[in-house]
Amino acid sequence: MAYNLSIEVFGSGDSPTHRSHWGFMINKPGNLEFGDLLQVEVIDSDRLWYGFAPRYATKIIDKAAVGMCKLTDLTSQQRHDVIKIIEKVPAPKNSIGLCQDWIFDALLSLEIEEFVPSGTSAFWKGMIGRPA
Repeated sequence: MAYNLSIEVFGSGDSPTHRSHWGFMINKPGNLEFGDLLQVEVIDSDRLWYGFAPRYATKIIDKAAVGMCKLTDLTSQQRHDVIKIIEKVPAPKNSIGLCQDWIFDALLSLEIEEFVPSGTSAFWKGMIGRPA
């Protein structure tokens, strides 16, 4: 396979008010330096609005990263298709959902389209709000 699809976790998430940040990471197997981080970030902290904030060819491991969990392998075409699906998932707005909830919504879409194994979204839904 040409690429790994993983969830990268940033921050310990020890407090319910400061949950870990999650993002999708797509990288070539064996390349632990750079990959594509697909995530949402807060764009309005008063209303808790998020926006899609991809970082292409970014460092895979940064100082805030605490771990990464591989979900599946992707071909080059699947990588392209997965990115298109993730880009279409609405970012959380009006304090309804956070980045972890967005990851769950995207995983649900990816599972429906059979890009990730059955049960992946249910597993990660159970991880929402838990410490890293």
